[in-house]
Amino acid sequence: MLHYIYCLPFCAVLISAFIALTVWGDLSVRCSGSVWRTGNCVLLIASAAVVIYTTLLSRTSGSYEVILTPFATLTAARRQQPELYREMLMNVFLFFPLGMTLSNALPRKWHRWGRIALTTLVGCILSAGIEYAQYRYALGMAEVDDVICNTLGTFISSTSLLIAHAIEKSRERVRRTNMALTTTEIQFLHIAKAAISGGNLPAEKVDWPAIFTLANQQKLLPILFEAVRKMPAAEENAALFAATKQQVIGQVLNQTVRSAEFADLYQKLRSAGLHPIVVKGQLCSRLYPLKDHRISADDDLYIPDAEFMACHEVLLANGLTTDTPADELPTADEVSYTKNGSPLYIELHRHLFDSSEDAHDELNHFFTDLNPVEIDGFLAMPPHEHLLYLILHAYKHFVRSGIGLRQFCDIGLWAQEYHDEIDWQRLHDQCASVHAATFAAAAFRIAREYLGIDFDLPAPWDASIDMEPLLHDTLCGGVYGSNDYTRLHSSTVTLNAVKASRTGEKSSVLSTVFPKREYLERNYPYLKKHPYLLPVAWVQRIAHYASEKQSSTDNSASGSIKLAKERIELMKQYGIMQ
Repeated sequence: MLHYIYCLPFCAVLISAFIALTVWGDLSVRCSGSVWRTGNCVLLIASAAVVIYTTLLSRTSGSYEVILTPFATLTAARRQQPELYREMLMNVFLFFPLGMTLSNALPRKWHRWGRIALTTLVGCILSAGIEYAQYRYALGMAEVDDVICNTLGTFISSTSLLIAHAIEKSRERVRRTNMALTTTEIQFLHIAKAAISGGNLPAEKVDWPAIFTLANQQKLLPILFEAVRKMPAAEENAALFAATKQQVIGQVLNQTVRSAEFADLYQKLRSAGLHPIVVKGQLCSRLYPLKDHRISADDDLYIPDAEFMACHEVLLANGLTTDTPADELPTADEVSYTKNGSPLYIELHRHLFDSSEDAHDELNHFFTDLNPVEIDGFLAMPPHEHLLYLILHAYKHFVRSGIGLRQFCDIGLWAQEYHDEIDWQRLHDQCASVHAATFAAAAFRIAREYLGIDFDLPAPWDASIDMEPLLHDTLCGGVYGSNDYTRLHSSTVTLNAVKASRTGEKSSVLSTVFPKREYLERNYPYLKKHPYLLPVAWVQRIAHYASEKQSSTDNSASGSIKLAKERIELMKQYGIMQ
């Protein structure tokens, strides 16, 4: 093999070297992680063994000679022995594998130039050691030029790290280009701004089917339609607008019934001497131009632990039912209730965030020892705490699979309505303590600049934070990132990555496919009593995914992993993880 390489033309050798460096740099970007480092460690040992065998072990003892004059070989090649050029080149390439593997085997947290320097130093020391051994045991000519060539080869090959960095930057530029908002998205935001805050509607031609589809995905269709239903475009697209009108009427009627039934049920809970705190939907809807045009899927109640079971009994007495087993009620973080023949859907919270989830349990401590206030007949958190909850609730969903534009509307309208009751410094400190400050700043900026919600954002909030990547992810994902199965399944990877960044553990695809028992207990309750059935839950989970994949065209394992990697980079950009 070495003889074959030796006989190749110079041009072929140089091109091959460049290709090898480029491929290795690309692989280091694609395969970064413990597996890549381990592979490089194995190849490093192999390449070092080849070098030692070639330069020492394959030779027999004989005469020896020492040439300590630097560049003597170069001088000789120039004068009378041009073949020595090839020898020098081969000495350079002999250390290529060592340089490429060692530089990638070193910890990624080290700066690339530090890794290059250390790799070059190791190559120099190894080469000097080989030359000394050749002299000591009469195994050939010991030359300073060999050390120079070997060191140069190590340095050049270690610059695959620079190629990797360039590839990474190039992909980032492409990614950011791909994140540019489309014309339809820009028009949608323009209309949403007019619907929520007033202002002019777009005068240019609009792709109304795409606009209405996007609005429905973002759960903003009634709000948006109310703003555009009297536009001249309504006559030009009469059939589309008529069909959308019927869809809107159905959504608003359903929401009106849900709101009325919730208000009646809430009064019964209060009459029973209970103190449930209303969060999100019913409180936020008051801030919209038309209350029941804010569509929600459920209503949330936060109840003190001491009143949880009493609240449960009142809900059952009023015709609601739950699928949560009775023996799980005393410890459940959240219990869902529905009512036959009614759109009412209640989520009763003992804790606002899943206490079994490492990535979110730390958020619960913000909402202990609350002093509820009354807002429109409902007990509610104080305005400061409720804004914090809206931010952290959006943050939780963003970490998983994504959030919708409606969450930014809620955050912005609440900040506008209760601006003077918010301790903005404390809010920033609270968000920063859980790595959510940059995310919150971007949310505020989206609410102000894209939705036209007018409120001051005092120091220390950064009003110049780049919000477009977050906005792009939001418009692609639908409300709570539920547009497709590919995105939903990516949440397992992103959640594991965030947890790993908090604990210092390693996150891998393997841990995603075979998660811990605690993660699966919600979907597979039998694990709480029978933890030894964890392998059964793994198989059941994989089978469920396979059935979803067969029945859906938007469910790709490779797509989920790719999207998860993109969203992990997005979370790094917003300081959620390192």
